[in-house]
Amino acid sequence: MPDQPSQPTDQQHEPHRISADPVADPVNENPLYDELTVTDGQVKGKRSFRELIVAGLGFGVFLAVMTIGINAIGLDRIQAFIEQAGPLAPLAYIALKAATYIFAPLTSGPIQVVAGAIFGNVWLGVLYTLIGEVLGGSISFWIARRFGRPVVQRFVGKEGMKQVEEFYQTRMGGWRSLAIARIVLFSVWDFLSYAAGLAPVKFSSYFLVSVILGFFPTLFFVGLGTTVVEDSSSLVLIYGLVALMIVLPIVFRKPLEKLLGSGQ
Repeated sequence: MPDQPSQPTDQQHEPHRISADPVADPVNENPLYDELTVTDGQVKGKRSFRELIVAGLGFGVFLAVMTIGINAIGLDRIQAFIEQAGPLAPLAYIALKAATYIFAPLTSGPIQVVAGAIFGNVWLGVLYTLIGEVLGGSISFWIARRFGRPVVQRFVGKEGMKQVEEFYQTRMGGWRSLAIARIVLFSVWDFLSYAAGLAPVKFSSYFLVSVILGFFPTLFFVGLGTTVVEDSSSLVLIYGLVALMIVLPIVFRKPLEKLLGSGQ
């Protein structure tokens, strides 16, 4: 009697399924597993993408609060207060801006956005603001570099220190990572400055990134604030730009995640 052909077993037909857990999978050496593994860069890119969206939404809220605040206080009162300082007004403004970077929980956002209006010139507002930011950020950098974490925590508080540590772990991979953070996370450059001081980042690299790439968000905010103060009807256009800032990252999500995740 001829031998019957052997029937294929279920094991022969069933493809191997790779477990999401490398410990649970007995053959995690399979090259397919590597393709399914999410890299650190992808995780960082997704985290940065979320931060970008949150920053856009936060900026919209901030702009609304700023407009209400300026209208409530009155630009004339703010200008009168600055004029009382006379020739020392620019120095007082720069010192205030620097202090908000050293004592990170403080904020000078509402003053920064009207800097052009109160000094009567957008470019003067940008200059004084940028000097204050670079001065305060540099002091923060050297506080961290010379005295370490215990002293940094005294300036930023416990909650602020958590953010500094997070940036130290995720944003200090090199000058490129720092440069991306300067543009995308400009609102928390005070915390990033402390993190850079703790990390093996050259001060020359930090300083150049702080000045060159800090110019653009500073110009944007000071110019934006001046426009709002001088012409309230421009708010429609500005809110449209804010909406665009939120929509564009969603449309170009994958390229942005790749860029932000590779900032090492």
